[in-house]
Amino acid sequence: LKGYTASQLSFHMASVYLIHELSCMPYLSPGSIPKRVAELEKQAGQFVLPERRERSYPRSVKARPQKYAVQKANKNNASQA
Repeated sequence: LKGYTASQLSFHMASVYLIHELSCMPYLSPGSIPKRVAELEKQAGQFVLPERRERSYPRSVKARPQKYAVQKANKNNASQA
């Protein structure tokens, strides 16, 4: 497919189709394999995903949660720490 990147194709649907086609290959005569490969290339247009819509909200980076609770040092307990 010319003009499309890999991120614009549905990986799941393409992989299901390819697995099905490849599992049928042993039962085909060697002369019919090029015709099946050409048909496979024609079917590739079905796996193009629609354009992504714009976000309705801006992206933001959330604060990472701490693994352990951190106590704030008090002025009175600073000498004990």
